[in-house]
Amino acid sequence: MYLSIHQDQYRLLGENVAKLRTDLMKEQLSTFRSQLEDFARKYKNDIKKNPIFRSQFHEMCAKVGVDPLASNKGFWAELLGIGDFYYELGNDLV
Repeated sequence: MYLSIHQDQYRLLGENVAKLRTDLMKEQLSTFRSQLEDFARKYKNDIKKNPIFRSQFHEMCAKVGVDPLASNKGFWAELLGIGDFYYELGNDLV
């Protein structure tokens, strides 16, 4: 019985620590996403016009699991003008 009480306390402590870590990670990801969006807004024209910069931006996004080309609907499509973005990307490949 004594061991069971301590096991329950350790389990609860572990769950609390895991929740705190998860909440902190969500907060950090939210902050990062916001900063990435600000960066994309600030350098939108460079991203659209400069194939090297666009490639580097896309590579940076891919490393953190953000795919601005994933959908033609949504934030990234609206921000980067995805139709133009695809057109320019296609021209880079030719």
